[in-house]
Amino acid sequence: MNENRRDFIKKTGVSLAAMSVIGIGSAVAATADPEPKKNVNGDALQELANSSKIRIVIQAPAEASQQQISFCKQAGVNSVVLLADGAKSSADYYKEKKRLFAGSGLDIYGVTNLSLINNEKIVLNLPGRDAEIELYKQHLRDLGKAGIGYTTYAHSGNGVWSSADGTARADAVARTYDPNGKNTGQWGDKKYTGPLSHGRQYTTLEMWANFEHFIRAVAPVAEENNVRIGILPDNPPVAKLAGVPRLFSSFEGYQHGLMLAKSPNVGVCLSIGTWASGDKLGKDVFGMIDYYGRHKKLFSVAASNVDKPVNFTETFIDGGYVDIYKVMKALKSVNFDGIVFPDHMPKMIAEAGGRGGPNPAYDPSLAWTVGYTKCLRDRVEEEAVI
Repeated sequence: MNENRRDFIKKTGVSLAAMSVIGIGSAVAATADPEPKKNVNGDALQELANSSKIRIVIQAPAEASQQQISFCKQAGVNSVVLLADGAKSSADYYKEKKRLFAGSGLDIYGVTNLSLINNEKIVLNLPGRDAEIELYKQHLRDLGKAGIGYTTYAHSGNGVWSSADGTARADAVARTYDPNGKNTGQWGDKKYTGPLSHGRQYTTLEMWANFEHFIRAVAPVAEENNVRIGILPDNPPVAKLAGVPRLFSSFEGYQHGLMLAKSPNVGVCLSIGTWASGDKLGKDVFGMIDYYGRHKKLFSVAASNVDKPVNFTETFIDGGYVDIYKVMKALKSVNFDGIVFPDHMPKMIAEAGGRGGPNPAYDPSLAWTVGYTKCLRDRVEEEAVI
């Protein structure tokens, strides 16, 4: 690989300055001999990484400490997605966070308001639904005013479901799901149990009516404010849990949801591990990337992995059955220009912090996932030009 890298630098025949100004495509075509530089291989590879349309980001708490902000930068990312709640959300609040993170050289690519996703009032048409939808619309306006163009949305009525904790490699604590086991759902401080999480059976028809009511209200606001909404799949992606149908648990479900939205600003946030944990979803991970990537509806990707479908344990990013290198190749093949962010990671050590949410500074599992993902992204970018 080192010899290939040196050959590549020689063949480009341009200085690194030319590569950044003219672009990689033009650089390859140039013929002038480069001026001698120290560590030219590393510099050139860094140029490839910096110019990549596939941006590796970290989900960071909106109230991040300076240590947490430094951790993000030290991990080698240039952008973050903030995880916020409704208590402090406003345009001025987002602008202030942009200034704070910019001080460490970090751009805020998006903000996810955790209190407004998997919101049971919105999803199940419970009392107060329209007031919550108005809050979501205001969230989009606030993002627009702050110049932030992305938010993730999830539409499960009774949260993310799990069995008892299991173990990944070397006894690292990891989330599991056994469809025949004792499972509970959770979102924020709310917990859900069966057989009926909300006291009755909901029909698929009324659930789609609820989603249509929501998305038709918010999509025009997203368009007006230049904000894209990426919809996560249900976790786990099964047809119904505890009496509540789960709409975004198949390719057909995504197709219907995006048809109802009828908006260029509503697309897909594909969680690799979540989608890989499902069975007979219509398209596998690579089919989803190919289809929605080519239709420019793939906005973001959550980098995670599982050991097998259906009855699964979440694994480290390199320990599951999905080849993440092939995922990066697939993203490159459709000219993906969104973000990839680590999510749902096992705990490397007991003190390492929570899985699937804001991780503290020095979280080794997050650091490992970022490094591994960035390495594969950079490899794919290098292969594309050699």
